[in-house]
Amino acid sequence: MDPKDLLAIWTAPDHSKLTPRQISLRLPIQVAAKINALCDMYPRKTKTEIIGDLLATALDQLEQSLPSKEGRLMGHDPDTDEPVYEDLGARGVFFDRTQFYLKQYEDEIADKKG
Repeated sequence: MDPKDLLAIWTAPDHSKLTPRQISLRLPIQVAAKINALCDMYPRKTKTEIIGDLLATALDQLEQSLPSKEGRLMGHDPDTDEPVYEDLGARGVFFDRTQFYLKQYEDEIADKKG
């Protein structure tokens, strides 16, 4: 394995933390067949892990394809000192809504623990 692959894995978002509630859905049979094929090919991965990884990859690609619109200056990137602007486009809305729901899930997990 190339060390760059390890860096990509180690710096990627952690998709292993699961929602506190199960989400149930029905899949098209072609999609279900492909997921089962992947489960056969990678038996050390659970179906949940495979579906989660596939969805995370697709959502990351979708997010990158959403249009962005530069808004006001928010500050500077601490690593590169590049200016960081508010995103008023669909990408910014998607990011903000994602953060909203992520906080809800994290609060729900914390409530169950404490």
